[in-house]
Amino acid sequence: MKYDKVTFLGVAGCVLAFILLMYFAPRPQVPPPASASEQQTTVLPDRVTPSDGNAVVPSEGSANAPAVTTAPETPAPVVTSSVIGAPGTARLWPESDGLPLSLSRPGESMASIDSMGSGMTRVVLEQYFQDKPQRGDTTPAPVILGNHDAPFLALDVGGAGLAFNGAQAENGDGSVQLSRTSLDGRFALTETWAVDPDNSYQYRYTLRVRNLTDSALVLDGLMLEGGALPPSVSPNRKAGRGESSGGASASVQGEKHARIYNMRDLLKMSVAERQQLLQTPVNWGAVHSKYFLFHIWQSGGLFAGVDVATAPSVPREGVAPEQHGRYRLRLRLPAVELAAAGEQEWALNAYAGPKNFERLHALGNGVEAIMEMDRFFFFRPDWMGFLSRMLLKGMVWISGLFPPSIGYGMGIICLTLLVKLLFWPLTHKSTVSMRKMQALQPQLKELREKYKDDPQKMYRKQQDLFKENKVSQLGGCLPMLLQIPVFFALFNTFRNAVELRHAGFLWAADLSLPDTLAFSPEFLPIRPLALLMGATMYWQQKMTPSADPDQAKMMSMMSLFFIVLFYGMPSALTLYMTVNYLLSIAQTVVIRKMDKSNPAPGVAQ
Repeated sequence: MKYDKVTFLGVAGCVLAFILLMYFAPRPQVPPPASASEQQTTVLPDRVTPSDGNAVVPSEGSANAPAVTTAPETPAPVVTSSVIGAPGTARLWPESDGLPLSLSRPGESMASIDSMGSGMTRVVLEQYFQDKPQRGDTTPAPVILGNHDAPFLALDVGGAGLAFNGAQAENGDGSVQLSRTSLDGRFALTETWAVDPDNSYQYRYTLRVRNLTDSALVLDGLMLEGGALPPSVSPNRKAGRGESSGGASASVQGEKHARIYNMRDLLKMSVAERQQLLQTPVNWGAVHSKYFLFHIWQSGGLFAGVDVATAPSVPREGVAPEQHGRYRLRLRLPAVELAAAGEQEWALNAYAGPKNFERLHALGNGVEAIMEMDRFFFFRPDWMGFLSRMLLKGMVWISGLFPPSIGYGMGIICLTLLVKLLFWPLTHKSTVSMRKMQALQPQLKELREKYKDDPQKMYRKQQDLFKENKVSQLGGCLPMLLQIPVFFALFNTFRNAVELRHAGFLWAADLSLPDTLAFSPEFLPIRPLALLMGATMYWQQKMTPSADPDQAKMMSMMSLFFIVLFYGMPSALTLYMTVNYLLSIAQTVVIRKMDKSNPAPGVAQ
């Protein structure tokens, strides 16, 4: 049996499509087996004798073993298993016996702060829910960020060789203040957490350290916890491998784009690489899931380094915790020399909330880069980020004109229509050019037969024929090429927009996920939008048949390829593609009626 090149390419395309389906299909992220070094338990000493001979008892609030530092110059903390854990994983904080203190913004969020000094142990987002509320569900579970074992905005003093007495707490109006004194009597520490009254989901953290001695002291190794988050904060929501599923990120000084470390990056990272990061100045740090994040920055200042790692997932009833189930981040504060009775203060800003592009962009520090809205193939041009942002703003504005139950679906449809109208002149010109090319096919066939032994002369004759009839070979492709950036911008938008989370349309319960029908079997999910997209694509191709039989076969196979490719994509994207093909079909019908009296204009007879 003889196989032509079209058949071979078609089979290869189907194989590739199957691989892509496996890549993009939503599924739990299964961590690899732990290495021997990760399975070992690190035993910390109960008592450490520092260089000056004074013994220091470890504090409950410290996640690391203390070792007092009083030398005039202290080297940067060394990354070892006793400081921040084995490669790829970080030590966890013990559960505190302190009573939780709260910072509340009514109707928006509430943060719990440990009165023993372990920072924010959880942040409840009252406007977002773990899973889409069902009809009749009056008390849906809200999204909860953080956990006591990896707190947010918690000061770890172990790397600085310090341990502190119990804290004195003051819970004021919109603020919490904790004051402590070191066991050796050298330092007084005051921490203040406050709600930012002017900005949603933002907090202000102030750290003040005072030297209680009559001699200068160097303080180094203070670490600020940036929290830990899983790829998805919804227990029943599994992020696909092809989705942007969060990570640990940092903006390194002098680099244009923030570094984003996913789970694979963190598991491959060596101790030496983490040590280098710990000594690399950064502007800010963030740990984020698919739609939510913890973020810390300071205006006009730098952190001395950053530590990124993984942490075990939070145990749930009936579900075994994953050893590498969360992203973890910590920031190292710069070393300071405190004069006798001197004082040092750090004023930091923090964000704990949704990855809303406009909110993050308003922060002004470039943290919106973690959403990768500027992704274009393997590049990240600024204009792509601008285009994605404009399309997102347009979709949100249009959705507000419709009832909430169909708002974002109608926003996508109207946005698709606007894009189609914008490209109408080019598409019309492309259609006319393609029809001219079809009319020239008999003459082109004659030239190929006549000059089949002289390819160069055949090429020249073809060009003369195109020039005589004012036909451009690229005329049919140019509009498609110009629409590629728009497609990427829409893909970036639909993949990352938290606005689409839990937004339904028709049978699609959540536009940020594939539109799987509830009654479909688990091993074969039925997703109508992907099937409709393939059908409309095939229909459009049949309306504009190619004169080349091989090309016609290939285009027919592309419909199947696209069904498989988009089967695991968010339903917002497949909705856009389906509507786009339907509008293209309508556009073809209109153009045919407009040109009915002149089926092939400009073709020389």
